[in-house]
Amino acid sequence: MLALITGSTSGLGEEYARQLAAEGYDLLLAARRTELLEQQKAELEKRHGVSVEVLSIDLADPAQLEVLEQRITQLDELEFLINNAGFGFENKFPDTDIDLECQMVQVHAIAPLRLTYAALGPMIRRKKGYIINVASVAAYLHGPACAQYMATKAYLLSFSKCLRCDVREFGIEVQALCPGFVRTGFHSTALIDEEKFRKIPGILWLNKKRVVRDSLKNIRKKRRRTVFIPSMRYKFLLAVLTCPIFSWITEMIYRKRANM
Repeated sequence: MLALITGSTSGLGEEYARQLAAEGYDLLLAARRTELLEQQKAELEKRHGVSVEVLSIDLADPAQLEVLEQRITQLDELEFLINNAGFGFENKFPDTDIDLECQMVQVHAIAPLRLTYAALGPMIRRKKGYIINVASVAAYLHGPACAQYMATKAYLLSFSKCLRCDVREFGIEVQALCPGFVRTGFHSTALIDEEKFRKIPGILWLNKKRVVRDSLKNIRKKRRRTVFIPSMRYKFLLAVLTCPIFSWITEMIYRKRANM
């Protein structure tokens, strides 16, 4: 049994690696930071006795992405593909870095698409596989300074729903994981104003161990849904935030601020 995880050195990717290694899965871990990958490999092999292969790859680079695609086609025991790699940044149009915007499309949308296509070969041959695309509740929303982030997460959500319709006949299950705020370190990068996120109420923060545990449990259920929102509080919030009246009020607020 083998699991491939992108963005494995931090956040949810790191937690997926730990939990799947604890289950006895060998791992192929892909991330940008070579030193952290080597540390992760040593820790997981020592603690769980599994085999861990690491690839230092920047998914924003099409040439490096192709290297990972080619490696996937050789993984006859591939059972899990977890498209977790991602990033965020302050990107209010028109004052934005258009190259960084395009990199986000590459990492959040193009890379999962191409890696999924590559993974389907081994999975179909085995007649078994699990594909988890880490999206977000942001996929359902809209707002300022996050256009590309929300758009690419919405793509992952829609792609996962449609993909499952295509591949279920081959014994492959697909999940779009849509968490809210998770304490992972994602919001502590140089590209994000961390102060904004410190003001978010504690009740809205989720525990990454529980998110990953519930995600893995859900995708293995006999009766499962493609979209998995790992918290009742966020299911309730989305029901409120996406209702037509609330959406109209939000739109009026944005328009008023734009005219100030």
